[in-house]
Amino acid sequence: MKPGYILTIILACVLILSFAIVQLNKDVLLKEPPPQLPSSSISIREVDVKPIEVTSARIEVNVTAYINHNGGKTRNASMLIRAINSDTRLLVTQVSALIPETDSELEKTMPVSTNLNVERNGGYELNILLFDNGSIRDSGTVNIRGLNALIPESKRSGVILNNIDFTVGGVSAGKVSIKSDIYLENKGPDVSENLKMTVKAREATSNLIADKTNAETGAIVNETTVVRSVQLVVPDEYNYMVVVELWRGDTIINTWEKPVLLAPTKTVPKESVENKVNIEVSKFVREAGATAPAAMRQDSGGYPQGTQGSSQTSGFEILAAISALLFMFILRRRS
Repeated sequence: MKPGYILTIILACVLILSFAIVQLNKDVLLKEPPPQLPSSSISIREVDVKPIEVTSARIEVNVTAYINHNGGKTRNASMLIRAINSDTRLLVTQVSALIPETDSELEKTMPVSTNLNVERNGGYELNILLFDNGSIRDSGTVNIRGLNALIPESKRSGVILNNIDFTVGGVSAGKVSIKSDIYLENKGPDVSENLKMTVKAREATSNLIADKTNAETGAIVNETTVVRSVQLVVPDEYNYMVVVELWRGDTIINTWEKPVLLAPTKTVPKESVENKVNIEVSKFVREAGATAPAAMRQDSGGYPQGTQGSSQTSGFEILAAISALLFMFILRRRS
């Protein structure tokens, strides 16, 4: 057989086979695409934010989102939390957490949580995004503010100052001895630890420290108040701010202030100027165990001895004398 006939037969067979394939099924040479899986349905239901650790500069919070799954299989699902500064609107930080994979057709809610660390002095808008298979399924926003109101762990003691009473103990060579009774209350759930207490007398105008002393709070039973007394010696005729500092080791836990006025002023309404009021501090000295002078002690009638009747009868005697003179004058006119 000639080679030309063989080539012709081969070409004819190829054409017939190709025509037959086209007639039977045009797609017999194509692979079937994978079945389309339904997209998952996930959404944010509730969000909880709670502090985990608080320091003087920063705060770590736990963010728990309750994610509702309404069906469909999740694939590489995750939660992204972006912290936006409420004032500057700048992105501060962001964290992400994986969402457990599920293909259940039943509706269920899954808690997903992660921690976020931000500065304590500021407010933030937490933007929460839910991703599944590279697409955003849902989003939400939570605002957190007033973080600086949270007390750092290092400054928690439960001990607060209720009041300070001042008593003049003596005056000598222009110096005044002031006894400060400091009322401390433990509002914590347990007995407080023994803390160091520094008490300062700071001159109100110059801010100079006139005197300073140290004391201890001692262990204070919870829900009770104790009084701790310290002595300060300061120059007379100045106004002071008494400052109480509470220390735990090298850390100041809290501070309180209360004024002591040894040179008070009063305002004259007419000219609205301040005039110095001269106070003789020695008159306010209260020695321990001292009693009032005998002239100021009261008798059974409730009046100081030596004064009952004298201040009252003297007024009646003058009135009687005037009445007698008027009566004599009237009789003389009638006569």
